[in-house]
Amino acid sequence: MTQPIFGNPLSNLEIFEEGREGRNLIFQTLLERLQQQQRPQVTQFNRPFISNLFPSIENEFIGATGRAISQGQQAPTFTDFLNNDFNLQRRIRRAPSQQVGSSISRLTSPARFLFSQ
Repeated sequence: MTQPIFGNPLSNLEIFEEGREGRNLIFQTLLERLQQQQRPQVTQFNRPFISNLFPSIENEFIGATGRAISQGQQAPTFTDFLNNDFNLQRRIRRAPSQQVGSSISRLTSPARFLFSQ
């Protein structure tokens, strides 16, 4: 079993896991805890952008739940998924810079060069 995210288990929030709103509340609580760290990856500026990652994270959780059920295993809870199978650092690195609020220019997208052969 791996360590909970940054040593902050989210197990006390399991009562909210029944619906989408509850899972979103758990995810926002995780972002709040990450924002309060010594060297936070989630800042006041990029938090709204990282919050936009929730639908894809929820889809990934639902897929993990389906795989577990089809293999006859017990389905993970959302907090277990966030604590064990989810890596926010990797998700931020893979997301487009505009999606997580880390682009060089806040008003324009980077130049795109298309070369025809």
